[in-house]
Amino acid sequence: MLPAIKERFKTNYLKHILLYLGIMVLIWIGVVIYAKMTMTPQQMVHTFAPTLGKGNVTHNFLPLFFWNESGALLTIALGLIPLPIYWFYIWTNAYSVGLVISVMGNPFATFALGILPHGIFEIPAQLIAAAISARLAWYGMNRFFRRKKQDLQYGELIKQTATDTLVIVTPLLFVAAIVETYITPIFIHMLVH
Repeated sequence: MLPAIKERFKTNYLKHILLYLGIMVLIWIGVVIYAKMTMTPQQMVHTFAPTLGKGNVTHNFLPLFFWNESGALLTIALGLIPLPIYWFYIWTNAYSVGLVISVMGNPFATFALGILPHGIFEIPAQLIAAAISARLAWYGMNRFFRRKKQDLQYGELIKQTATDTLVIVTPLLFVAAIVETYITPIFIHMLVH
């Protein structure tokens, strides 16, 4: 990483990323416990099937990449509204992972084989996108609602946001889409057979 991006990552994003990751893990566990305690596997599939997946299975990773990238970009863009909308992105992503883990038989094997191979790239990208969105939203809240003077000019914040998105989030989502399209299905096949 470039020194300026690395510094921004440590000072502006890292503590938020760790907080969001902790909350995501709690949501994953909560969804799995709720589903396992209250539903049969058939009920889980019937209930959660409409919310699972990102579309048709394809052998081209680009639709998946564009789907994930558009979600991240929308979340970041919504940070321009001085409200904590980024929490919705964190919640929905964590909830969908919890659903996937719930539907399969063994939650640990499902996470390790069905989520983790591409998740080691996709989850950090999602967390960083949420942290970037939070930075934008809090800048606006501090500037417009609290009337706090900001050390950074708005134009520079937008420039940094675009740079961080292109240098950190986009490459992670690109690699995640490749892994999810070509490698994760191999592990899922091992899991279900």
